[in-house]
Amino acid sequence: MKSSKHKNSLLYKITGNGLKKPSYLLGTMHMISGEDFYLQEKVLKAMKKCSIYYMEVDLGSAQQLQLMEQKMPAMTDISEGLSISEKEDLDNLLQNQFGLSLNEARQEPPITLISRMANDAIDSDDVRMVEMELLKIAQEKDLKTAGLETALEQLKIAQKVFTGKEILRQLKSAGAYKAAFGKMVKAYRSENLQELAMLVADERFMSKKAFNILVIKRNQRWAKAIPFLIESQSAFIAVGAGHLPGEQGLLQLLIEKGYTVNPVYR
Repeated sequence: MKSSKHKNSLLYKITGNGLKKPSYLLGTMHMISGEDFYLQEKVLKAMKKCSIYYMEVDLGSAQQLQLMEQKMPAMTDISEGLSISEKEDLDNLLQNQFGLSLNEARQEPPITLISRMANDAIDSDDVRMVEMELLKIAQEKDLKTAGLETALEQLKIAQKVFTGKEILRQLKSAGAYKAAFGKMVKAYRSENLQELAMLVADERFMSKKAFNILVIKRNQRWAKAIPFLIESQSAFIAVGAGHLPGEQGLLQLLIEKGYTVNPVYR
């Protein structure tokens, strides 16, 4: 991962390469406690300059959710491919952490189990989704909303990544993840993008294969799509902060396409 020559920031301004209006790219934490949640004035200022708000998935579109329900892929069995001892380990961990047996967990989409782990790490009755909070502001400012990918596409990606082995790996590291999550929040609040990205990519919590599918491949697809999205309008784009830095991060990929990408401090 390249070290940044800039001061810490999670908000970036995209200009150049023929753009008539700037667009903005924000790195977020998807879920955070209400106590730790805040939006800086510079973020609100940037949104005010834009006409559309892009999320990873358009959380404001009922049509997206309906389409996902209609075309829901068959649920994968998280015990598939596990040895007998791994199934026993997974069953014990699920029961200890969530009061769920492996048979009960089979009835839930894998992404639901991952969300439970995140909620457990946050350990708060007031959990905020940053993109949803931004959506409320976007709607107040009459911004259009859209997604970089569909809800159905995201669900299929999650099913591909969160196999029984990946869930078992993450459950085994649950204690370490809680400690790391506290560091993530600290890095997020100080806008230390490099530190936050390194914590997100920690192999204790995400395998190289999972990181490649969840982060790198999606970055590459988004970097191809974003030039068309910002060509004739000012867009405010919010994605997980782990998607921004590094040689395969969105910041570098956009720079390679000829854009000027600068941190916003105020």
